[in-house]
Order: sequence, then structure tokens, then C-alpha cells
Amino acid sequence: MATALPETAPLIEAAVKAEPELLQVESCFSFSARLQRLVYEPFKVAAAQASVSTSLLSEPYLIIIDGLDECDDKEAVREFITATLKFFHRNPSVPLRIFITSRVEQHIHSLLAADGGVRLKDLSDHCTREDIETFMRTVFDAETKTNPIIQAHIQQNGSWPHKDDAKKLVDRIGGSFVFASTLFKLIFQQPTSPDDHSTPLSRLPLALNIEPGLDGLYSQTLARSEHLPHFPEIISTLALLAKPLPISGVAELLDIQASAVAHVLLDLQAIVQVPGTDDAPITFYHTSLRDFLTTESRSGRFFVPLSFHARLLIGCLSCELRARRQAPRSLGFYLRQQTAVVRYSLYYGNRTHWNRGNAMFTRNDLETLIQLRREAVELLPIGFKSAEFNRLGLALGSLFAHDRSTSTIEEAISIHRKVLRSRPYLHPDRSFSLGNLGNALQSLFEHDQCISHIEEAISMHREALSLRPHPHPYRHISLNNLGNALQSLFEHDQCVSHIEEAISMHREALSLRPHPHPYRHSSLASLSAALYYRFNELGSIEDLDEAISRRREALEAPHRSRAGTLSALARYLYTRYHKAQSIVDLEEAISLFRELLVEHYLHGHDDRDRTLGELRSLLQLRFKVTGNQRDSDEIEQLGVEEGAK
Repeated sequence: MATALPETAPLIEAAVKAEPELLQVESCFSFSARLQRLVYEPFKVAAAQASVSTSLLSEPYLIIIDGLDECDDKEAVREFITATLKFFHRNPSVPLRIFITSRVEQHIHSLLAADGGVRLKDLSDHCTREDIETFMRTVFDAETKTNPIIQAHIQQNGSWPHKDDAKKLVDRIGGSFVFASTLFKLIFQQPTSPDDHSTPLSRLPLALNIEPGLDGLYSQTLARSEHLPHFPEIISTLALLAKPLPISGVAELLDIQASAVAHVLLDLQAIVQVPGTDDAPITFYHTSLRDFLTTESRSGRFFVPLSFHARLLIGCLSCELRARRQAPRSLGFYLRQQTAVVRYSLYYGNRTHWNRGNAMFTRNDLETLIQLRREAVELLPIGFKSAEFNRLGLALGSLFAHDRSTSTIEEAISIHRKVLRSRPYLHPDRSFSLGNLGNALQSLFEHDQCISHIEEAISMHREALSLRPHPHPYRHISLNNLGNALQSLFEHDQCVSHIEEAISMHREALSLRPHPHPYRHSSLASLSAALYYRFNELGSIEDLDEAISRRREALEAPHRSRAGTLSALARYLYTRYHKAQSIVDLEEAISLFRELLVEHYLHGHDDRDRTLGELRSLLQLRFKVTGNQRDSDEIEQLGVEEGAK
């Protein structure tokens, strides 16, 4: 912008000089605040200046945001859209336009579609069959000019592809240029091994039999390599990396040979861009492949679970430690001298793979991670241990959820206290340490019911909240933490003022997590639980109704575990049935318990027996009301399963 509109340059420089943190990755300024101060405000001021306003008003400037859906940080996308819409609402005559290209992603489309000032255009409405045919002819003609096999076929048999096959191919493609491009790569890719004797002529019939849409194409292409060693690890790594790595980087991260990575990728070149050099990154041709791989209902056996983040984090830290062992406690750990994986680990290891996957880590994952964290603390020089100590404390806190060992959580608390002492009042990370210590103390309280622990936890969260006044970007986290701690205290002392304050905290946190905020589900669940607690204490049906409403909304919000929400909602409905005797509530609760048993609590799951018993009880209630023989039969069937155990 400063180049296109030089008048903005001194304004941007002044903003950065006044607040240098605007350019820091870890900044106290939210993304929207930085966007406002570095882009929109300088443009607005420059546009208002007499020297440029005339030319600007005659022809507005255009900012193009291409491929917004390819940004993995959905919260940053939400902030960008919200801040942009707010700017134009406040400045409707500003000579600026924003042109965004994106796939139809819910977190993008829902915000844009709700604003009357946004013009939405669906390219599929403008993509004609003739466009796809032209694209196909262009690609096929270009390949024919350089492929002697195709040329020989045409000399002997006439045009290729045959017009019937060309028509079928266009029909198969529909209106998707992404699908067309990927399909053409599959047809014309070079042989990947001496044993591969396929040609474009033999691959075309295969392409015609692929299921319409990208999912079928992705499945068929991935199947070509799934028999190879390390295929699941390699494809999972590519799907979950925050930033692409080269072949050597993926190999180092997974501790396998680079040749194994290359071997897997050879047959995937229609959907994966395999670099020609060892230092260039491996990338997907389109982000829809990542969506496919991380959505189990679409990818099936190729599904990449969030739990694989543990493997990546452990791999990152292992690579980092190998580098640090060469210069223990040295300050001379220069990034430019490190491998791509070590640089990746230092920047993305914790913020991506821990933050996105830690809830799915197993006990073994955490124990391995803790061992590596302990070594990292020892290798770091004095004065640089604080952040690694903090990560060790978080890992111990997560391990406590598995081993329930008092010594584990007490060590976590001890570490968080030590880190907090190193972060005095004005330290920018003090609020994080306060929150971490508060959460660890709450975990200990829920284990030993010592009132002093939860009181100290609440004190920590209150101080953290005071350090995050509105509009601090992390205020919603402190609100949620404080609300949860107050709720935990209420469960102990049944003091109504505690649950009422918890509800107040959760309401404010929810207001700061509008749809499609990634933590909205957490706030909905917490608020719903707090309302249910207050209903049980005071008996207000309005609280129960809202608790049910919030749980229903939570089912629609993006989150990791649908099962917990289903279970809570079923119990709330069961409670309301006893209160109001509405058969509708009873039937919905039965439906939810059935879904839990069929889709979540399968045979062998720890919660299956309990859920079986709850479903039997509800069916017995309905049988008494309706006398439906099918309920009796199902009760008997459930009893057989319970009896078999």
C-alpha cells in the first residue's frame, strides 16, 4: 500500500514508531487492531488529504485478498472480515474496495452474507460448459504437441480424446476448475517408476471412471501409494503442518529416510506438488485436499486425526534437541544455521501442534513429551528457560488428567509458580502465567477438595482478567477461566453468588466469541452447565430452558467432541421431562442417547455401560406412557447386552 499510495508511508511509519509491537508476531494488539492502525487508518487519512483525494475519489483503490479460505487461522480470518466490515460501515464513502476470492467456507460466507454492503458472486453461476471445454482443449492440445505417443495414436486413429470421451470428461468435471485441473494432472503425469508403463491414453479411461467430485479423485489417487512404508505418517504430516517443509524436512521430522518420502509422493503428483529440489517445500495443489484428509466422513481410511499432532510435536522437539546438544547452554543458536525442521519447530511446534492437538494426546505421548521438555530446560542458557518451563508445566497438567497423581499436578503448580515469579507485573506474558497457575490449582482442588486451592485459583484468574481489559484479544480466555473456577467453587460450597458470577463471566466470554469463533463451543458448554447448576439450586425453569438452548447451539458450533454435548443435552432434557412431563423432551433424549451408542460410545468404550443404563431407563419411562411394544423389545435387547458383561 505504501508503494501504491506513498502518502500512507509516513503514517504507517509513525504508527509503528509509536507502538513497535504492531509488527511483532506475539503482540498484545489484536489482528483487527493491527489491521486498523497499519492499513485502514493510514489509508483514510491519506485519502482525506487534498493532494490525493481528487484522484482517489475518481477511481477507488482496490485491495485484492486471494484465497482467503487457505488461511488456516480461522479466528484471524474472522477478525479480518469483522474489522473490515466495521471500517466500511463507519466510512461508507472511503475510496477503497476489497475484492476477496475464496471457496464457500462457512466461517467466511456466514459473516459476508449477513452484511448488506457485501456483494457475493458464485463463480459456478458464471462458469459455462464452454469454459471447461476450452480449458480441456487447451491442456490436451499442449500435451499433444510434446507427447509422441499421443501423436502416433492420433495419426493412426484420428482425434484424441474421442468426442464421446471428451463429452464424458466434461460431464464428469461439472463446473469445477479445481477438479478439472487435478484430473488433467492425473491423466498427464509422468511415469513414476520403471514399472509404470501407463500413458495418458491408458489413464483417460481410469479418469472417466472416477467418482464425480474431488473426494473420489483424492481417494483414488491416495490409494496408489497407501501400500508403501510410512504412507500414513507422511500424508498425515503434510496435512497437519502449519507451514510446508521440503522432502528432507519431512524425513527429518519423522526420523525416516528422504527416499521413503519421495517414494510415497511419486504417485501423488496429481494432487501434491513435489518439488524438483530438496530444499523446496512440498505443497498441496489445493487446500481442499487438507480439508478432505481432516474430515473423517469424507476421507474414510485416509483420515488424519488430531492426535497425530503429538507425533509432530515430539518430532519437532527431538530435532530441536539434537541441534541444541551440539551447543548446550549456548546463546549462539542462530536460526539461519539450523535445518528447516529446527526453524519450524521453534516457531510452530508449540503454538500449532500443542495448541491444536494436546486434548488428544495419550499418556504415552505426554510422558515422552515431558521427558524431552525436561532435557530442553537443562540445555537452555540461564535467562532463557522461562518459556520452556511453562511448556513443561502445561504438559504435566495434561498428564495429570491421565494419571491423577498428586505429585504430577503439584510439580506443574511448582513450575507455574516459578515462571510467574520471573514475570513481574508489567511483563507481557504475566497474564498467561496467572491463567496457567490458576488452571493447575483448580485441577488440584477438584482432586483434593482443598478450599484454599480453588480460592487461590480464583485470585490468579481475577488478576489475569485485570491485565486484559476490553478490548484485549485474550480477555475471553480469562473470563472463561474465571467462570470455570467459580463454577467449581459453587459445586463445593453451593453459594449462589458464586454460580451467578460464573454465569456473568461466561456470558461476557460468549459475547467475545461470536460465530464461528473456534472457542464458542467451550463458552456455550460452560454457560449451559452453569445455568443447569443454578436451576438445580433455585429451580428456575428459565435457567433449564436456556441451558438446553445453549447446548443445542453448541451442537452446531465447531468443536472436537460432539459426544460430551450430546450426553449433557440428553440429561438436561430428561430433567425437563420430569419437570414438565413433555413426551417430546423424553423422545429427544432417547434419540440423543441412541446416537451416542451408535456413533460415539461403541463396544469397549468406558461410557457405554452407563449410557446403556440411561437409555434403558428412558425407554422404560416411555413404555409406561405409550405402551409401545417396540420400546419393550429394545429394553430387552439392551438388557441382553448389559447381561453379557
